[in-house]
Amino acid sequence: MTGNNYVRPQLAKTAKLSAWAPFTVFIACSLSSVNGLLAADLSVEGQSGLDTNPHRLSSGLDPDIELFGLVDLRFSNRFDNGVSVKGRSKHAFYPDDDRADWSRNEFDLGYRGNFQIDDNEFGYKLSTDWLDRDKNYVSRTTGEDATFGGESIVDRYDYEQLNLNAEISYRTEARHRLRARYQRRDKDYEDYSIPGLSNFDYEHDRYRFDVRFRVADEHRLTVEYSTVDREYDDRRIDDLNGDEIPGTDLEYDQTEYVLGYWYRPDKDFQFNIEFSFSDRSDNGVGYNDSSYDSVYLYWRKKVNETDEIRGSLLYSEFEYDNRTFSDGEQLEEEFFENDGYLFKLDYKRKMLQQGYENLTLIYALQVDDYDSTDSRYRYDRVILSVGLRYNLL
Repeated sequence: MTGNNYVRPQLAKTAKLSAWAPFTVFIACSLSSVNGLLAADLSVEGQSGLDTNPHRLSSGLDPDIELFGLVDLRFSNRFDNGVSVKGRSKHAFYPDDDRADWSRNEFDLGYRGNFQIDDNEFGYKLSTDWLDRDKNYVSRTTGEDATFGGESIVDRYDYEQLNLNAEISYRTEARHRLRARYQRRDKDYEDYSIPGLSNFDYEHDRYRFDVRFRVADEHRLTVEYSTVDREYDDRRIDDLNGDEIPGTDLEYDQTEYVLGYWYRPDKDFQFNIEFSFSDRSDNGVGYNDSSYDSVYLYWRKKVNETDEIRGSLLYSEFEYDNRTFSDGEQLEEEFFENDGYLFKLDYKRKMLQQGYENLTLIYALQVDDYDSTDSRYRYDRVILSVGLRYNLL
């Protein structure tokens, strides 16, 4: 129920989990299920490099080039009873600017199985995944720690996220796949009790339907449609001037269409391209109505027994339907309209020398270039790094 006389009660928030809790679960699962283990992976990676613009600031703020280090710990297990568990913990450190430090922790627990109706076999998967992100909010207007009403809000975009997922799939005799997926999400941002500061916490229900056509052994074509119903815990509807309407609760409806193509002539080469078009509408006068369109390309080439190169390019456009440049002061910085691209390239070489078989050398490049209707949100960024990955399992 939504209306001007109704205010959704603030949901009680649970205490945040320890960042290392998922790894405790992983160790327990591994020790209790060794006999049923189908596949396992445990690795630790360290990188060091240069970041030309860690806060994504405009050129007018003269961002500094920073040295950084990164630690990336990953694990995954698959068991013969259909259970799978995986997790990842990434931490980046900037010795000359600790405001740029960030961390991201993920954990996923799932179960996959099959069932039959008459002579038709269906597959299904049930899973839950948890994500925690921590990064200082630096204002892209001033280049300093963000504030609101004279108070610090540096943790504004830190969040903890929990998803509950379910999917069911069916393959035809021609090996085409039909799939339906559902997701329930609860996203909890850092809480502030500052008058006038909106709350980003929300829950949503996402429904996805896709068909993957097996055009030939090396070709796949995918068509997908999805809808999202999002409800904010304590955020107001905005009028066309961007002012909150008291006594209201903001909701979004979003639809998305995706067309994808996959090509893999052999195990050494793969190419993907995906087109995505989405529209979002609010339950008010349309101040938050927006569109997001993107094109994503990915390719992978195994050069020889030891070397592999991977690249990706994402071009996207995000814009509001009913906002103008003059609204800029009222927009949340993380959601300002923009268009541009993100390019990634990495080169990996496995070591074959005796005693170093578990080591992989990694070179990585990332390039961001984004434009905006407001010059404060135009930025470019280059990240160069070199690292080593050690496979423990």
